[in-house]
Amino acid sequence: VKHGGSVMVWGCVSSHEVGSLHFLEGIMLKELYLAILKEQLKASAARMGILDTFKFYQDNDPKHTAYITRSWLLYNCPKVLNPPPQSPDLNIIDNLWDELEKRVQKHEIWGKDHLKEVLIAEWHNIVRDVLTKLVKSMPRRLQCVIRAMGYPTKY
Repeated sequence: VKHGGSVMVWGCVSSHEVGSLHFLEGIMLKELYLAILKEQLKASAARMGILDTFKFYQDNDPKHTAYITRSWLLYNCPKVLNPPPQSPDLNIIDNLWDELEKRVQKHEIWGKDHLKEVLIAEWHNIVRDVLTKLVKSMPRRLQCVIRAMGYPTKY
């Protein structure tokens, strides 16, 4: 955000609600990513009421596909959806990051702490209808990828 600084954020969503936001300092390496998953993933799923039923999706970022991450997920998150190599990124959370950015830009941000406060407030103001619509768009997204034979789509 212009003159307000920047922050790196981890978040998760379901079709019903948003999970927690976790703010990071520095570069997110695989070890930090794994620590965030250990601390945030199950806790967010429990708060959303989906602990026993959620399916975890992430892209092919190297920290997501690192051995330590895959090993932890194998034993702690049995329902992981793994995109094939070289697949387009279809993660719906990217749409939410865009939505969140638009909402934050409506505020006059004066520093990192204020930015974090606004991010949290706006994140929790995202309504269920938006989340449900994004989750329900996954079959269409996949069909577009199939029709495009793996090439870029509108998503």
